[in-house]
Amino acid sequence: MRLIVQLLVVALCVIAAPASAEMVLNRSGGSDPSSLDPQKATGNTAVPILNELFVGLVTTDPDGRMTYGIAESHTVSDDGLIWEYTLRDGLKWSDGEPLTAEDVAWSLTRLMLPETAARYAQFFYSVKNGRPVNAGDMPPESLGISAPDEKTVRFELGVPNPLLPQALNSFSAMPSPRHKVEELGSDWTKPGQFVSNGAYALEEWLPGTRLTLKKNPNFYDADNVQIETVNFYPTQNLNTVFNRFRAGELDAILNFPPEQMDWIKENMADELRISPTLGIYYFLINAQKPPFNDIRVRKAIALAFDREALIDRLLDTGVVPAYSFVSPVVDGYDVAKASIVNMSMPERMAEAKQLMTEAGYGPDNPITFELAYDTLEENRKIAVAMKSMWSAIGINAELMDTEFRNLNRKARTGDYDVMRWAWFSPFNDAAGYLNLLRSGDPSNYVKYANEDFDALMTEANSISDQTKRNNLMHQAEEILMEDYVILPVYHYVSRRLVQTYVDGWNENARNNYLARYMTVNRPD
Repeated sequence: MRLIVQLLVVALCVIAAPASAEMVLNRSGGSDPSSLDPQKATGNTAVPILNELFVGLVTTDPDGRMTYGIAESHTVSDDGLIWEYTLRDGLKWSDGEPLTAEDVAWSLTRLMLPETAARYAQFFYSVKNGRPVNAGDMPPESLGISAPDEKTVRFELGVPNPLLPQALNSFSAMPSPRHKVEELGSDWTKPGQFVSNGAYALEEWLPGTRLTLKKNPNFYDADNVQIETVNFYPTQNLNTVFNRFRAGELDAILNFPPEQMDWIKENMADELRISPTLGIYYFLINAQKPPFNDIRVRKAIALAFDREALIDRLLDTGVVPAYSFVSPVVDGYDVAKASIVNMSMPERMAEAKQLMTEAGYGPDNPITFELAYDTLEENRKIAVAMKSMWSAIGINAELMDTEFRNLNRKARTGDYDVMRWAWFSPFNDAAGYLNLLRSGDPSNYVKYANEDFDALMTEANSISDQTKRNNLMHQAEEILMEDYVILPVYHYVSRRLVQTYVDGWNENARNNYLARYMTVNRPD
């Protein structure tokens, strides 16, 4: 009888014991991503989500440094032209299907196909026949990417490229599930049909509301992944996202109202995270359209824009005024700044007015154009300030607030006058910025064409000596900054709020904060 009673007590205790709570990370995001297809995605809002869903040959460690992903090793030939990556054993997709080297080679070939229209195909132009395949001038079979066996991915380069590992660390190089892409076409990215190979798989996507990821049990390192669910909440109003964080609804937010900085420093110092990044906030100037095809107008716009005043009044959050395209935190590189940096603001305004007069414009004959930006309060405030500054030299900027999807369309089609843009380089290298402005590059949205710039970048991209490369790229950036086809505003810093109960959120210049390395231990 005593034994029966003891067993009943134990059973009741087991029934009454609460189940361990699922570990969940709730993050803010910007607008909804344009796509979750690694080869077709664009925009910074897709990056953190894709980094959770997929892992390429290389990835990043908890501190943002490159490390092996689905590859376990690699070799490089003495001439730097043959790279081979060996995959880990037993890799699977989230649906349980085997993941082979052929899947990786197929995905990278797909990236280079002209019909894919991949924004980041240029990262792999160093691969043998990369550019002509991407242009449709050669068949995909001629591309120097292959899978000699199930575990080996082979790259044959046309020229040495020391940045190949960094290119492979970009989301565009992540593998896509060939069996699902070929079966479902573009529908493979929908919830219920989505297949990935990373720490998480897509569970649900309610546009404008929430995107939910669930732990992928088939991930090669699943045993070390503690967070079961990651929720991304697209929130474009910074005050809203800040209030949700303060209410405990969000565990980490990627931005907050700049005017709250002083209050945050005083009241939430333990949650505040600020560190340099590889990002730049800038405006594209459509030099293909009048009056911006006149360099005098473009330079006048740059001269009359007071970055320092803008940042002091609206963005006192650690960001750095930008007079270069390349971020000053790029290792070993001396950025080339526009010469106007050495002028006082009165000197700049005087020259801006003179240039406008020479070009036939001024207060009596103003220029009217559309200044487009995506829907964020910070972007609106910056645009309003720019409009005010430019009005002093006879410019009437008509503000256009639009969704990022439309802004992305405008950039691709050239349907804009001046528009807000941003870039976070996937490479800790000046080429990660400057290659975007080469003639014919798919991401050259201003259609910039300068033979001297192109020649310098072509040479820099073909040699492995980093000191020589940096010297060449500095010269190229000097040319770019004096042509005024882009208008740098500031170099980003990461401006985050992270709850103190989140462990493993390590600041890094790449802005890679992977949930697979974190834990969330909310207080009772």
